[in-house]
Amino acid sequence: MSETVRRVARNAGWLAIGEGAVKGALFLAAIIVARSTGPEGMGVFSIAFAAAILAVMVLAAGQQEVVIREVAATPGQAGTLLDAARNVQNRLGRWVLPALVVGALLIHQQDLRLALLAFIPYALLRTLLVTHGAAFKGLDRMDMEVRARGLEVMLVLPGLAAVGWAGLPVWTTGVVFSVGAGAALIWLAFRSRDLKRSARETGQEEHSSDIPVWRHFRHEGLPFLALAVASQLLARADTFLLAAFEVPHQEIGYYGAAGAPVWGIVALPMVLAVALYPTLSRRAAEGRSPLPAVAIAIIFGGIMGSALAVAINVWREPLVLLAFGSDFTPTVALLSRLLWVLPAKFVMTFLGLILAAWHRQHLALVAVGAVLVLSIGLNLIWIPTMGALGSANAAVAAHAAGVLILVAVSVTTPRSNGDHDGP
Repeated sequence: MSETVRRVARNAGWLAIGEGAVKGALFLAAIIVARSTGPEGMGVFSIAFAAAILAVMVLAAGQQEVVIREVAATPGQAGTLLDAARNVQNRLGRWVLPALVVGALLIHQQDLRLALLAFIPYALLRTLLVTHGAAFKGLDRMDMEVRARGLEVMLVLPGLAAVGWAGLPVWTTGVVFSVGAGAALIWLAFRSRDLKRSARETGQEEHSSDIPVWRHFRHEGLPFLALAVASQLLARADTFLLAAFEVPHQEIGYYGAAGAPVWGIVALPMVLAVALYPTLSRRAAEGRSPLPAVAIAIIFGGIMGSALAVAINVWREPLVLLAFGSDFTPTVALLSRLLWVLPAKFVMTFLGLILAAWHRQHLALVAVGAVLVLSIGLNLIWIPTMGALGSANAAVAAHAAGVLILVAVSVTTPRSNGDHDGP
């Protein structure tokens, strides 16, 4: 077995373990919240958590992908490259964090306003967590972020159980998530000393004249930032639009419960894509063609996503009733429809990472942006007449269109000669 295959297999193994544990834990978290607060509380939680994840994408400023790619190319500079990325995030955070607080305070509904405020610290802490983890990923150390996120969920689940047992209001879930993310960040920041040790082991000394300045990171991160925000909006905008159309929180809770297993499963293709990302980035730098990877992504992603959708659809009713209880019976129909996002989402995830490795992330952004516009348009048309079911239909239709657009973009991607915009 070649070193490349061993490396990718090791990466995929760690990421599979980590994402399986984390997404499984988040699914359990949704169950705990749903059972302790009911459909209405689940609706508030779904909106606040979706807003927090979107805030993470903005605060991260697209730096995770940039750090992975840059560190994979120059591992001896990992520590300083991480510092450059954090510089970008610090500058952006000075504007974004106050805006998040003001935006939350403008919400009139007290339970939702408090939940949004409680999740702001979580958004900041998770941003720092994934950014530190990205530096290790560039070194093919996928296990570091996995361990940190594992610590996070080990604290979150008992905390949510305690909150539910005590009958505390739903906004306290944000405090629980923040405590978990904070503990994980402390551990990973302490372990970041390993970045310097890795530099010594590779024999690559850090020379400040060779390290891209923060403006380079900002420039490279902008397409990733826009792509991450667009991708999250593609998955979360329907929740915000349902709230904007004043769909009852109870119905939003049904929809949030349906989305919990679906968006959890979406982590599976991301595991494989991230495991391959450093290797694909090196091959792009060597000037190789992306077409073999594109073909594999289309075939493998389509088959895997379809198989999972069919399997879960067969067991959708007992799954919903067992997980969320009889109060969530309307979730069964929503889940049956929303599952068919999976085949398209798998293919889109693989193709997006391939484009990023070949320094064509701006093309992925254009494609996802077009799909987002289509999704919002379909939601605006269908929510007034179909409610949450309209959002499920819009998600399936928009992601199907996204596959067609990304395939067209990917097959026209030229070889990379390793040259890209420098500092």
